[in-house]
Amino acid sequence: MFYFCSMSDLQVIWFQRDLRVHDHLALAAAYAGSGPVLPLYIFDPNIWTPHETSARQFDFLLESLADLDSALRKRGSSLCLRTGPAAEVFSQLHRHHGIAAIHAHDVTGREAELTRDRQVQAWALKAGIPLRIQTPPGMPATASRKDNWQALWDASMRQKRVAAPDMLSAHNILSEDWPDAEDFGLAADVCPDRPSGGRTQGVLNLRRFLSGTGRNYGKPNLSASQRMACDPGLSSHLAFGTLSAREVWQGIAQSHHALLEDGDSVFAMSLAAYADTLRQRSIDVQTTLERTSVSGHRHFLPGDPYDRQKAGAGNAHLEALLHARTGFPLLDASMRCLRETGRLDPRLLGLLLSFTASHLWLHPDEPARHLARLCVDFDPASFYAKVRKLPGIAVDKGAYVPNPVRQSLTLDPDGNFIRRWLPELGALSDKHIHAPWDSPKSELAEAGIILGQTYPMRMVDHMAAAREARSRFAPKAVRTNSARPSIREASHERPFRPAESSWPSSRLRPDPPRSAPRQMSLDL
Repeated sequence: MFYFCSMSDLQVIWFQRDLRVHDHLALAAAYAGSGPVLPLYIFDPNIWTPHETSARQFDFLLESLADLDSALRKRGSSLCLRTGPAAEVFSQLHRHHGIAAIHAHDVTGREAELTRDRQVQAWALKAGIPLRIQTPPGMPATASRKDNWQALWDASMRQKRVAAPDMLSAHNILSEDWPDAEDFGLAADVCPDRPSGGRTQGVLNLRRFLSGTGRNYGKPNLSASQRMACDPGLSSHLAFGTLSAREVWQGIAQSHHALLEDGDSVFAMSLAAYADTLRQRSIDVQTTLERTSVSGHRHFLPGDPYDRQKAGAGNAHLEALLHARTGFPLLDASMRCLRETGRLDPRLLGLLLSFTASHLWLHPDEPARHLARLCVDFDPASFYAKVRKLPGIAVDKGAYVPNPVRQSLTLDPDGNFIRRWLPELGALSDKHIHAPWDSPKSELAEAGIILGQTYPMRMVDHMAAAREARSRFAPKAVRTNSARPSIREASHERPFRPAESSWPSSRLRPDPPRSAPRQMSLDL
């Protein structure tokens, strides 16, 4: 194929899940080139499909892109938007303007994104255009978990952040109009408390977390309400790349060191716990890359050895779960929280999925896909890595089936989380709010509750369903440990025990004063 180009030195920076100008290796590489830089974002219809994405995620993306465009305009450039299959977009740009090189970060997305990337690679090879893929901060390029991964990850986190360019050369390529979610068939998605997108909001969330809201994050046995209250609100920004993992880690490390000097060991350990969450997120991405390299495909969940029922469109059990009508208060409160906020404590998300796979005996694929669409912070590699470890989905969990009532007593002992999201049950006592069907009729009448009318009856007898599930799991279960894992362990939410190499070797002192940490310097 022959291309007639008006110029031949255009450096394209292809933004994907890295919507920032700070600590951006691919942007720095494009800026170091000899020609003008074209910041490009492509709305690929094969990626934004109702089957795998949602309007709430799309709206967060638009806000993040608007913030990115503002940052580019302050530097003399602007964001160029295109809609269509990525390979066709690049072909058209090259035909009319000439492309010297394409710069991008590696993306660990779904099968559709893997297919898109392969199509772009094939086109670039045929057109003779260098496609320069950078490894994003926090992901050692050649490391595997068997080859000193921790040391390489620590080294990557400690490297100096890449400064944003002061100025970018202007381009004269017109941008297309901003699309709407409806353009891709994404239905209206009411999410009143959805996180706000954009780097500016991400930086504010990080500063609040380091300034005090994260004080209790590392404490053990937090209730669901307490966990939601001290959550930093950074997962969506990490998923869309408005902040890099290295920026967050270095901000935490700086505040952690200052807190240890001030003697505030409680807050310091909470920050260390979130640093461990960042590390685990990188491990999940690395694991996904390894799975892809072996199979050549990116199927996040393994095949189901139990031959469970596929939850097709209109499945009554799945619909009841998604619309908070299971009759189990903690499950229904979790679904309402997820629908209205776009985020959920990973322990609760794991409990929902284990319930569908065990008590409802549904194939994990469709429930996981539905819940993923509701999560604004959905990152395929991280999300499905956690799903693979859950009881009812991971074979090595044995025949353990989480009890939704027992988990409710553990994760929401005072019932505050249930009362917030299920106000119709608010008048029930702490003793009975976790299992309304066991409440005396007098208490139900006094609270104005009619089971089956004002609040659903439980959809299954959870004890009988668990016994049935255990009998089915047992023949295929790999019993590596007789101890029952908790849902906290199943969600990979372990208490943090810092590695020797992770933090400065300062001894934690007891009885710390409650002093404010030093504020980090983080660029907007």
